[in-house]
Amino acid sequence: MEDGFFGTFGNTLAAETGQELRAKLGTLDISVPRQTEGRTTEARERYCIVHYLRTLETHGLVDFPLRISQGESPDCDVIAGSNRFGLEIVEVISQEFARARTKLEEAPEGSLLEGTTVRLPGIAMDGPIAFGDEPERRWTAEALASVMKKSTKLKDYRAFPAYRLLLYDNSEWRVSTAWTVHELPARLAAAIREEPALQSNAREFSEVSVLRDRVLLFDVTGSGYLLPVPTGETLPPLLPLSRLPVSENRLRAFCDEHKIRKLGFFGSDRNNGFGPHSDIDVLVEFESDARISLFDLVGIEQDLTALVERKVNLRTVPELSRYFREDVVRNELELAYVAS
Repeated sequence: MEDGFFGTFGNTLAAETGQELRAKLGTLDISVPRQTEGRTTEARERYCIVHYLRTLETHGLVDFPLRISQGESPDCDVIAGSNRFGLEIVEVISQEFARARTKLEEAPEGSLLEGTTVRLPGIAMDGPIAFGDEPERRWTAEALASVMKKSTKLKDYRAFPAYRLLLYDNSEWRVSTAWTVHELPARLAAAIREEPALQSNAREFSEVSVLRDRVLLFDVTGSGYLLPVPTGETLPPLLPLSRLPVSENRLRAFCDEHKIRKLGFFGSDRNNGFGPHSDIDVLVEFESDARISLFDLVGIEQDLTALVERKVNLRTVPELSRYFREDVVRNELELAYVAS
């Protein structure tokens, strides 16, 4: 008998407690193949659902008992405690950017994607071309378009007491607007409230959330929580590496080799999407049993520079100034690797 949408659990996953839900989600394969290697809608939806549920459960926002079933129009039938709703999932991405990402997969190793242009190895990138709040406005417009696309179809969906929408942010502006992530929920909420076409629909989404890098923008039109996405051995993190020529597996192998427990990006270059004209600031934390000398740090910095093909400034937490150390670690750092 073949597995279903939720693996050996078939097309329905049920849990009485958070512990049971975490255990079951941890057994699911949520890998998503590249577009040129047979990516399916089911794989993407399963990936989103698992990250969505684990994030909500971690922050105490799941009612039990929980029962979620794969459906069609909407994508999932969810019963959580005394609530029942239909959950719909949609990717935020323009057709032009989607085609560019496919071209990048077909390009030689070491190629980079700048906007919708594929830069072959050895060809310099132009750097950021957006001005002011253009990235935020463009992102909001793309996210709103995805909301409207699904909202217009609600009238033909199966009847539910409520409908929720989960946006998976894979847009061109996903990386470049990372530093203003606290501003994005308010922008999208305002755009939804002000769009006349959405107000005239007989049915509407009672909740709109966005899975974006390592953050779930939960219920942007309501409570507006910013929830960190948990990571784990069977749940690979969402890495902000789309403009660096390094895969998740290569980065993980690098960190394992050098006994790095955590690795993250900070500084202005991260804000600009890892442009080619400035250094990359990287913060690392080593395993407790690691014995790293200053000479070792220099070697690791050189090796990481070669890996990401950008000049790296390697730092450890104690090296940071006490005046901004806590702000970097708590608010600015975008983790790219955490040992399981």
